[in-house]
Amino acid sequence: MRVAIVDDEAHCVESLALDLLSLDRKVEIVLKTTKPEVAVGKLRDLQIDLLFLDVEMPSLNGFELLEQLQPLNFEVIFTTAYSRYAMQAFRYKAFNYLLKPVDVNELEEIIEDWAGKFGHTKPKQAAPEIENLLKQLKKEGLLRSKVAVPVVDGYEFVAVANIHYCQSENNYTYFHLDNNQKLLISKTLKEVEKTLHSFGFIRIHQSYLINPSFLKKYHRKDGGHVYMQNGEKLPVSQQKKELLTSFFDAISKGKTN
Repeated sequence: MRVAIVDDEAHCVESLALDLLSLDRKVEIVLKTTKPEVAVGKLRDLQIDLLFLDVEMPSLNGFELLEQLQPLNFEVIFTTAYSRYAMQAFRYKAFNYLLKPVDVNELEEIIEDWAGKFGHTKPKQAAPEIENLLKQLKKEGLLRSKVAVPVVDGYEFVAVANIHYCQSENNYTYFHLDNNQKLLISKTLKEVEKTLHSFGFIRIHQSYLINPSFLKKYHRKDGGHVYMQNGEKLPVSQQKKELLTSFFDAISKGKTN
């Protein structure tokens, strides 16, 4: 059983790791970290069976971390000191949760339950209940929807709602944010598009990816361009005109229905 532990409190990470290793079962802990931004990067590449995930962490909570790792190919066990989060997970039938401080007997029961369901066969995709949980939390406005983006000295968490548009800069990308702020991240625009596509961002040009929430006006003539709410004019490529037109048609139909 390959396990990862993510919790912003080091003593909780180490205590849970010791409890897991004390069980009468072969457990390999492949990741222990107190930094959710590190977890986001590593969990995309690691093959694990179970993720023990703290819910309440600074900068990026457990639910937001999972949102960035969709689709999941591992099971999740939430760990929390707050029973309201445990009840939330139970209500939406997330796989399981542990209240802190962790009781080793409860931990053993959860591991046995997992083993009984999956044995040595790891599901290609985690239980859909987790995805349903995230969708419901997003609907209720309980997810702040932040993304962890690599910058020169590490990672920075950026609220998706504050990103007006993204601009390609060779192998880097500029995020244009509220109050005319700019953030240079070490990812190509193509890589950024993969992350922000699920948030509704639209690629209008080989150099531009926009947040439709800040789109003010679209001109079809003169090669095609859009005006953003901050007054900036961005080009629309010939190949993306149809996509943008379809987007506005969908909005128009939605208003008239």
